[in-house]
Amino acid sequence: MTSRGLSMYNWLSVITFPQTLDDADRTATAAKLQALLQELPRVRSTMAMPSPADPFRLNGGDLVCRTVFESRGDYQKAVDSQQGQQVKALLNDQSTAAALNEVGYEGGLSGGAVTSPTIYRVALFCANIEPTRDRLEQFRTETSLMPSYIKTIQRWQLSTLSSQDTARGLHHWTHVWEQEYAELDGLTGTYLFHPDHWAHVDRWFDPEYPEFLVDPVLVNTFCPITTSVILT
Repeated sequence: MTSRGLSMYNWLSVITFPQTLDDADRTATAAKLQALLQELPRVRSTMAMPSPADPFRLNGGDLVCRTVFESRGDYQKAVDSQQGQQVKALLNDQSTAAALNEVGYEGGLSGGAVTSPTIYRVALFCANIEPTRDRLEQFRTETSLMPSYIKTIQRWQLSTLSSQDTARGLHHWTHVWEQEYAELDGLTGTYLFHPDHWAHVDRWFDPEYPEFLVDPVLVNTFCPITTSVILT
C-alpha cells in the first residue's frame, strides 16, 4: 500500500570523515553528533550510525545521521537552536567532515509495515537529464512501485525535494529514496539483482537508454538500525 507522507520533515547527513581521524575519534564524533541531535527541540527521532565498507555503496560516507521533525517549521527552529548550530558547526568543520552530502526534505510517497528492521538504506539522486514533468512523474511512479515486486523491502519512502529544501554535496539533490530491510542480503542480494531493479527501473540511470534521467554521480549508502527510522 502506498500513501503520501504527512507533515514529517527529515534532516539527513552522509558524512565522510578525514582519513586522519582514527577509530576512537570517529566513535567520539558519532557519539557527540547523536547526543546533540537528541537534544534538538521538537525532535521526533534521531540516528547517527556508521556505514560499513561494502562494494554496494557509492559515495557512501562513514556516518549516516537522520533526524525527524513534525514539520518544516520545527526543523528550522531546531537548526536555529544552540544545539542545532553546534551540529551545523561540526558538519561544516573540515576536521570532522571531509565531505558532506546533506538534505532536508518533507516525506513523500511511502508504504510498507514496521516489523524488525536491521538495515536502513538511502540513495540521493539528481534527476537532471531532460527532467520534464512527465518524465519525472513516470520515474517517481515506477520507483515507488518497486516494493510491490521486491518483497524484502519492509518500509520505504520516496521524497522529492522542493526549492525550499536543503540539498548540498556532490549535487543539488532532487530525490531521496529510502528503505528498511530485515537483513543486509535483502538489499545487496534480492533488491540489487531483482529484475524490476536492473531490467526496468535501472534504465532511468543508464545513458544507453532513451529514458536516461538521473545523473551518474549519486549517493548510495546503508547503516545498521535497531528500530524503524522512516516515520510518516
